[in-house]
Amino acid sequence: MARKETWDLVKEYFKPREFDDPAYPNSGEQIDDELLLKLYRLREETGWAIITHWQVGGAIDVDGRYGHAPNSYHLLKNGAKAVDFHFKTNAPVNLQIYYVLKQGFGGVGIYYDWHWNGKPLPVGFHVDVRSERNFVVWKRIHRQYIYIISTKER
Repeated sequence: MARKETWDLVKEYFKPREFDDPAYPNSGEQIDDELLLKLYRLREETGWAIITHWQVGGAIDVDGRYGHAPNSYHLLKNGAKAVDFHFKTNAPVNLQIYYVLKQGFGGVGIYYDWHWNGKPLPVGFHVDVRSERNFVVWKRIHRQYIYIISTKER
């Protein structure tokens, strides 16, 4: 759960509402502190607005209603350690990916098949703060998952 000091630091860019489970107002306050700080540093470094996908269950998932796996980092019971988002920028996709990977998230998903407001996005991201021993980077193209890097035993 994000501490008050963290919310005070990030309030210029983020509000708890941007991490809510749509079915549970005010649940966004329970987003993981480390995740929120990494998003803040990413926003500061790039200068690009981060648009969280909370309205479609892409932040905290209180009860699993958004189709996340039982071990998903989105789930409140697993620490609310994940968020899906896209940048508000026209920067090249490879530069966006670079900055996300540079931030040091434990899990990074790169999605080329997401839409926002009825329009396709050039790229969208899942990020989470899993442990280093489970570090993984994947992408999804045409509903197929491709694992690029993984320290997790399969």
